Amino acid sequence: MNNVDTSEKGFLATKNKIEKFGGIEISEHKEGNKKYIIFTSTDGKEFKITTRSKASGTWQTSIEYGKKCHEKIDEQEYWVFVDLETEPSIFYKFYIVPLWWIQNDIYTEHEKYINKHGGGRRDNDDSKHHSIKLKRIEKWHNKWELIGLKA
Repeated sequence: MNNVDTSEKGFLATKNKIEKFGGIEISEHKEGNKKYIIFTSTDGKEFKITTRSKASGTWQTSIEYGKKCHEKIDEQEYWVFVDLETEPSIFYKFYIVPLWWIQNDIYTEHEKYINKHGGGRRDNDDSKHHSIKLKRIEKWHNKWELIGLKA
């Protein structure tokens, strides 16, 4: 399965869950090559969702998303991590993560990594690649209530 298939599968699975759990006015948007979902929850709050999907291993992203952040109580942007490892789609796992949290987590984990390797990357200082293991986000499993939805 190639990356486009995995990415699109996770995106559509997330969109379907949002609809199933009560999201309204659901729409897809694109900024450059970034695709996201905008919807309104049953309490009238609007959310912007970015998805990250994986069929095996770890989720992949870029260190460019990392930045030092503090908790944002009224966060309206979230990343939904979708684990597609177990078919059929009813067995997919979803992790609903506030944007401020994942940005701070990427920043913090990357800082630990470069400090461990003497201030740079082990193999290639120009690389922007960043992987996210399940243990970092597992506390966000099925937290649909954060985006105003009832599972």
